Amino acid sequence: MKIAITGANGFVGAALCRYFHRAGHEIIAIGNCEGPNQNLLKIAEYIPADISRAIPPIDADACIHTAALTSDTDTYKSLIISNVEGTLNVVEAARKCRYFIHISSSSVYQFKDRPLKEEDATIDAALSDYGETRLLAEDIVDLDIPENQKRLIMRPRAIYGIGDRILLPRLLRLVRGNYLICPFKRDIQSSLTHVDNVGYAIELFFGQENSPPVQIFNISDEEPYFLRDLLLQCSRAVKKKQLRAISPPPFLLHMLIRVSSGLYKKNRSQPVLKSFDGNTILDISAIRKQLNYRPVKNFQNSCAEIAGWLDTFGSPENYLKQLSDAPWAVSS
Repeated sequence: MKIAITGANGFVGAALCRYFHRAGHEIIAIGNCEGPNQNLLKIAEYIPADISRAIPPIDADACIHTAALTSDTDTYKSLIISNVEGTLNVVEAARKCRYFIHISSSSVYQFKDRPLKEEDATIDAALSDYGETRLLAEDIVDLDIPENQKRLIMRPRAIYGIGDRILLPRLLRLVRGNYLICPFKRDIQSSLTHVDNVGYAIELFFGQENSPPVQIFNISDEEPYFLRDLLLQCSRAVKKKQLRAISPPPFLLHMLIRVSSGLYKKNRSQPVLKSFDGNTILDISAIRKQLNYRPVKNFQNSCAEIAGWLDTFGSPENYLKQLSDAPWAVSS
């Protein structure tokens, strides 16, 4: 199968390029820079494209759309252009593909103290600007579907794995000497999604004999994690030493989060801060039932691999200096 993947210079796009190349597929990598990493060019045809403008028709059997602006600190206009108008341009370019897969986000939810189902997403919730534009992008994917095309919308929670340049840097910045500044109480749980589980779910989608024109699924690892324990396990594996978790008072922690993330003056930052106060768990019963989704990748069996990949940079400090290259700083 010939598979086109947008956002190929980013973490998720790069990881899916490698995943489907290993599975024997022909890869067309679409990205927004003229000079991609050489590791990308070893496994894929590369097409530079700015999805904020109309792009040429995509000649492939499937299109996986991962490109998005993922920051809560960007302007609403920038998020609309990238996440909404960009998605429309990719959908239009991929109309002749048999499959269209849109990687959305769990930011379309306002989390509560229960696992959230797909129908819990609503534009009326107090979403961040980012979450709102991801939900608006889903509306585009759900409309005007060509007769011979099947579409899939996936909502992962906190994707991690080899090539990550979002979650891991945030973790490393919480380490101070022998201490881990932990923003979570001991009983706080969250779903996380290993990037290879995303590829696995897409393979299951390809393998369906009969399916509706569009399907929407939450996706995560098999079970949620206690975040305090997970942060300690990961930071110890990376730093190669025992660390002690300390928790600042809530008012101080919230102020530090606002200042460090650029959210201090943004009124719509509250959904981001709330994610530290309660559980953020996805209900994945739908994807289990309809795709027979049984993921084997989890944080426990991939932590050592991630720490080993980080070692290739020489030190965590060198990794933080090379974040732009991180998605393809791995041999395929």
